[in-house]
Amino acid sequence: MNVLLPLRSRASAACGITSHAVVECRLSQVAALRERPAPAAAPALPPRFLRHSDEHTVVALHAVLEAIAAAPQRPCCDRHAVVAAPCQSGRITAAQTLVQFRAGGGVTVSPHVVPQCSLHSLAGAVSVALGMHGPHIGVGGGPDALAEGLWTAITFVHHEAAAAGCDGAWVVFSEWDAEPAIDVSGTVQDDPLCRALALLLEPAATSAPLTLTLHAPVAAGLQGREPESGVGLAAFARAIGICATGGATASWSVPCPWGGHFRVASRPADERSSQPLERREVG
Repeated sequence: MNVLLPLRSRASAACGITSHAVVECRLSQVAALRERPAPAAAPALPPRFLRHSDEHTVVALHAVLEAIAAAPQRPCCDRHAVVAAPCQSGRITAAQTLVQFRAGGGVTVSPHVVPQCSLHSLAGAVSVALGMHGPHIGVGGGPDALAEGLWTAITFVHHEAAAAGCDGAWVVFSEWDAEPAIDVSGTVQDDPLCRALALLLEPAATSAPLTLTLHAPVAAGLQGREPESGVGLAAFARAIGICATGGATASWSVPCPWGGHFRVASRPADERSSQPLERREVG
């Protein structure tokens, strides 16, 4: 699903990125990651919580835990929402399920397929694991998941968080670096890399080292537009890391397929304050 800003002709909205983390894991290493304890500065997971989870959920939840551990102050997760934007998640289990169903019928289908491999599964797992009481939603699911996730998250932070009693929102992205090669038996023939990026967005976090700004020069929509080429999650994650550490890249833009773009920028230390970030809408 997508939640769109009520834009007129031009609009912009901004929030702070309080913390972030990237986790990458080969398919052959996911089993070990399921059992890996959370970092010392992050909440512990319930025992065997990730036993039946999709590979994207395993990697993405650990990205959230790493971001919590890296935060200057431990976030109060019970007042956060979750927006998850996986790209092509659940494909391995779906392929194996179809093979089993064809061979043995419905009795061979695991009851975990729907709750663990749906678009909402990643967001739900993060919310339940960390005791969050805010809304959790899954968006995207395809090649434009990065832009769709950012759009939905920044919209939620500005238009829904206050009404829902939330302090901010986690936005989590995941993808395979290359699609798994699955044979006719449902067996994966290679060892692809799964990547996840977790960002904590807060509307009043001007003390954050990074800002995320949405610039939408025209009313959102695909009508009469040629889709713009997107930016990959790997490049976006690298740019965030460089911006956060004060490297040569001070800002990075992500185009929206339907128009406009997102800009991540580092905030100089002397410009940080306790005042809310500006949000403006131009008629």
